Amino acid sequence: MSTVYKKIASNFSGTREQLLKLLGIITPENPVQEESIDFSSMKVTELKDIAKARGLKGYSTLKKAELIELLTNNG
Repeated sequence: MSTVYKKIASNFSGTREQLLKLLGIITPENPVQEESIDFSSMKVTELKDIAKARGLKGYSTLKKAELIELLTNNG
């Protein structure tokens, strides 16, 4: 996730889907497919940013594997 996307996501108060549409990631021609996201290649800070953007709770103390499980199960 780029720095620009992170900055927007941290200040955005809508839903995750609204954010992705705003960023142009989701379009009618290109719906998001969660299976294509490789969380294992991301840094812990990036995973926490995604958890925050999704409005998930209790992610701040989780380890990388736990964050991946949380994000995978709460897509």
